[in-house]
Amino acid sequence: MTRNVEDRLRDAFTVGAELVSPESLKGVAAPVVARPRRTFPGLPVLAAASVAVVLGAVAIFPSWSRQPVTPGGFTAVVDALARRVEQPREYWRSETETLTRGRPSKQTYNVEERTRRVYWATPRGTAVATTPLQTRPVTTADERKWRAAGAPALCGFAVGCKGVEDRRGRTDYWFAEGFEFGPVSLTRPQLLALPQDPQRLEAELLRALRSQGRLDPPGPGVQVKQPSEQDLLWLTGEWLLTQMPTPPAVRAAVLRMMAALPGARIVDEAKDAEGRSGLAIVRKAERDPMESRLVIDRSSGDVLGTMTLVAGPLPARAGLEVGDLASAVVVRKRGWTGEGPRLPDGCVQEAGKTCRGS
Repeated sequence: MTRNVEDRLRDAFTVGAELVSPESLKGVAAPVVARPRRTFPGLPVLAAASVAVVLGAVAIFPSWSRQPVTPGGFTAVVDALARRVEQPREYWRSETETLTRGRPSKQTYNVEERTRRVYWATPRGTAVATTPLQTRPVTTADERKWRAAGAPALCGFAVGCKGVEDRRGRTDYWFAEGFEFGPVSLTRPQLLALPQDPQRLEAELLRALRSQGRLDPPGPGVQVKQPSEQDLLWLTGEWLLTQMPTPPAVRAAVLRMMAALPGARIVDEAKDAEGRSGLAIVRKAERDPMESRLVIDRSSGDVLGTMTLVAGPLPARAGLEVGDLASAVVVRKRGWTGEGPRLPDGCVQEAGKTCRGS
């Protein structure tokens, strides 16, 4: 994967969320519209493959069973999800933990960075809380090399925290209005009214992406390796499933859409980065040597987490081998709640603003 692809994915997916009202469930919303993309400071982009290639990773994640699930397995789980009824409350919350394993620049050891992100939908819009947790060597061998180098402080992948403020354990807040992923912006009723049929949903999302030229080829003489439309649909599906209060029937349609993408397959006895068991949709990116895995809880149909592993050769400087875990997202909590975010003193939730916790 090249830097151009990283930039393309970073530009294509920037996400926000807002409260969905239960009253909107009965209405028919206008079609999804594409609007000029807005960029918000501090919002993380979880294009895991791009992170992996830029930073490098060498920790090999345990292999999965490749036994195909029976046809009724995935279908039964998704059908049950589509029938679920969720009662919206005043707030919606999704808490995730992101881990990225990589090799800091000019070093011989590899580290794992962990960050907690909490996405809130509130009556006033979105609140996203980001807290860097820790960075540490991945393996015992990495720790020995790190100690031999003087055990420098690690601020993410900045060795010695040079030029980087150490924000470990401190929470930063970002606020926005609507649900956004890349150039696509959704209002509350539009999110609720996304098609519950996977083919119609795919067509609607592609129409929105294409209307902003995200899938157009580069101009003459411009060598840019763009993500395919199927890769963009996959990433969009991840956002809808993990970071937005998408209704159960629409989440079921998203899962069916992702499972039907070219190259996707269903595997049984899958595990997420925390070792939790479920089934999974697995797919290799069309234009990059990365494999994405979406792990689903059998009992609820909810997403347990996502994983990105190296699935093909990369430049030697990346330090990656086939089978290496590049990054993962673990979903800790997701659902409606009666409690809202607790903001620091003096912090006011206002779209487009940020607050820094102490």
